[in-house]
Amino acid sequence: MILKRGASACSLICVFLLFSAGRLAAQMNPIYRFKKVTIPVDLRINDAVLLKGVYDLEFLRANPLSYYLRIMKKGKILKLVQGREFLYDRDSAIPRKPTLNMSKNKAEKLLTLIFESGTDTKIYERVRASYAMAYEGD
Repeated sequence: MILKRGASACSLICVFLLFSAGRLAAQMNPIYRFKKVTIPVDLRINDAVLLKGVYDLEFLRANPLSYYLRIMKKGKILKLVQGREFLYDRDSAIPRKPTLNMSKNKAEKLLTLIFESGTDTKIYERVRASYAMAYEGD
């Protein structure tokens, strides 16, 4: 009897977690997608290696403080990386169209992507987010 209750409680918890995860993913709003971006190094994301190559990058906003990068290939989502927003300086120039800048920190073995949504973006303008990922090699 107790075993049946435990099994049904576990299955209810699993269903709740799956439902919650689905709702979280549904709340991510796309900001912009860059197609055919060349990643020059092998990235280490959550103990998995993403080989260097050409990928589509989609930038998402879950809430005003959470920004994500979705790495895709041929429409399939491979990785999801959380980033952080940082504000513009008063004297920094804000681009009109979305831009993506990539830089390597060889000392710390980090590849940093900086996304700027620009002023002409329809849904989220003037967003600047940074995504740092460890890389291998080079």
